[in-house]
Amino acid sequence: MFSQYFKEQSKFLLESLHLKLEKKEITIPKEKDLKLFKEFYEFIKDHIPPGFSLAMGKIRNRTHILNKNFDLIIYKKWCKNYLKLTGNHILLDQVFVVISIEAELTTDALLRHIEITRSLKLMYAMDYNLSEDRIIPIYSILFAYKSRIPILSHKLAISHTSQEKGIPFTHELDMVCILDDGLIVKDWEQSHNKIIETKEDTLMWFYILLIEYLDRDNDLKLDLRSYIKEQKEYAEK
Repeated sequence: MFSQYFKEQSKFLLESLHLKLEKKEITIPKEKDLKLFKEFYEFIKDHIPPGFSLAMGKIRNRTHILNKNFDLIIYKKWCKNYLKLTGNHILLDQVFVVISIEAELTTDALLRHIEITRSLKLMYAMDYNLSEDRIIPIYSILFAYKSRIPILSHKLAISHTSQEKGIPFTHELDMVCILDDGLIVKDWEQSHNKIIETKEDTLMWFYILLIEYLDRDNDLKLDLRSYIKEQKEYAEK
């Protein structure tokens, strides 16, 4: 039911980025240009449930502003003038998902996302006085169109960085998605990250997991997995 649709969407996203880069006669720009990802923003906007909003920028709690810009924030607002009321900041307790977007995933980009995730989840934990073993209900995703570095290297970089900096498993990022390649996701039972080689089905599983993250309060009551007709076995590492 979903598989072919998401394959077409994945192809469209990749081709759209390629055409933009080709038109500019450049490869991947050194400075991130979020205008390159217009189609991805539209994809998210068109596929999230009613009641959620999208933003870019900074997140704050009651006393502090996290001085880091997020490429994409999925949150809930209580009124039309939400951003005017909050000084153009997104309030921490309304945030559900944050996403960093990369045309090509590098180790430096991964490390930046690890750090911004750590800061965000630590802010939430301190606000609610949560211990390190408590799950933080804000989900952090790194979405990439491609990566020249093998996905296994990214998984190892996450592990090594967490060990080196003492980042609790609950404060790590929740998903790395590389289109037409695979996902790095949390294995909560084993308390480590694992690779799932989803290949051409990667965007579909990215979306299914995104919806599950947004349904953290079980208000949507969606089980998109049950609509997948073809049950595949994906290699895991």
